[in-house]
Amino acid sequence: MSRSQSSLSLTTGEITSLLTLFPKGIVAVDLETTGLSPLVDKIIEIGVVKITAEGEVTTFHSLINPLIEIPEFTIQFHGLTNDDLKLAPTLKKPLKEFWEFVGRHPMIAHNSSFDLGYLIKASHDFQIEFPPLDVYDSCRWGRAVYKPREKQPANFKLSTMSEFCGFKLNHHVAIEDTFACLKIMAAIGELEIDQKTPRERSFVFRLSQFDKNDCFNFSTRLSGLTQLVQNKDLLTLEYKGTSIKESYRPVRPIGLMPLPKGPVLFAECLISGMNKSFLLKKIKSFSKLEASYWKAGPP
Repeated sequence: MSRSQSSLSLTTGEITSLLTLFPKGIVAVDLETTGLSPLVDKIIEIGVVKITAEGEVTTFHSLINPLIEIPEFTIQFHGLTNDDLKLAPTLKKPLKEFWEFVGRHPMIAHNSSFDLGYLIKASHDFQIEFPPLDVYDSCRWGRAVYKPREKQPANFKLSTMSEFCGFKLNHHVAIEDTFACLKIMAAIGELEIDQKTPRERSFVFRLSQFDKNDCFNFSTRLSGLTQLVQNKDLLTLEYKGTSIKESYRPVRPIGLMPLPKGPVLFAECLISGMNKSFLLKKIKSFSKLEASYWKAGPP
């Protein structure tokens, strides 16, 4: 199967369910990337599925040459190597074509803050205007709907939710993952429609909320943070305005990403065990935390 094709498709019932939720149509997007930090990593594949208000289903796909070495630890997931991408276009032209394809339709992704983070950051870098669209998240909606229920998926990863909803997924192929996102959204939508619960439970942000000056840049005093995050080193953050008693927070970093409120370090807090967004402007200092030291007890 070509990476521009999917083994999945949408049924008439699923399209009807999605258009009941999004009468003007919906666009699902999925990316494969060189890492988990939209502020520093690169896009290597874009997959998009669009459903128009009339029920027409069309797709957009492009492989991208990132012009950097793709780390081995990411290749094991998406299977794309530098040799696979050496003849692919660089990002600017496909990114313009992507926004033209999206048009004015609302957008959805699974963990959409990450996917849209890459697209928004790249658009900022290339000075490409993007429309003020609403962005939704199938993972967020799944948590909101299934968490209170006795029958729920083991977790809310795309692959797990796909299996829970009754279909097999060829995961980490961008166009396949977009179809999966829509099928999950349609399945949840059937439950939501029965419960008269609005789709706003899956709303993440509106693209017009991003201020180009404040959402992408961070202080040079934090420049050393990038490599530590890329290395997945455990960190201790001195954090202003923490919700816990201690101002020092041990974390396991996941990625650096833009959000409307400002760039953040998305990380697992080793005290609470929860994933949290730490505003970079509130990080007073940081240091590497040795795993052996953390096992002995928090600082």
